[in-house]
Amino acid sequence: MRRLKPLILSALLLAAPAALAQTGPLTSSGPLPGQGPNGALPGNDIGTRSSLPLSPKASNITPADTTSTIAPTPPEPSVGPDAAVSALLTSANQSIASGQTGTAEEALEQAETQILQRSVPQTQTDYTSTDPVVAQIAQARQALGNNDTAGATQMINQILASGAPELNAN
Repeated sequence: MRRLKPLILSALLLAAPAALAQTGPLTSSGPLPGQGPNGALPGNDIGTRSSLPLSPKASNITPADTTSTIAPTPPEPSVGPDAAVSALLTSANQSIASGQTGTAEEALEQAETQILQRSVPQTQTDYTSTDPVVAQIAQARQALGNNDTAGATQMINQILASGAPELNAN
């Protein structure tokens, strides 16, 4: 028995590096049945913004409006991907007025992203923005999540009226 313990221990130590080196997808034989070559299910084309489910309604902003762990893909704002923050905010207001809260949510998220795009030193990756316009956009998104379209519109109008330099970012 004394000789068996070192042999078992040696075998475990020799096998451990090989076991730890096992990386990669669990389905190394390829996509699961029904999946495309990139692993996406039919109708979910990765990177095309046409992934299912699609919805023109805002959702998954707050716990109150989250009914699924999968957020639906909202329509793109009409102003395009290179629009200035002010154009995205104006588009959000127009979308709210026409009942397209999902498009408004997407426009608000794109406006927020435009402002937040910046270079951050590697040692400061946990930095949280203190930009007041970013905070106001977040408040407008929260209002949408709470189905308070009037509150969202009011916050967006305040941002537009502020004349903040961030409004010209793109």
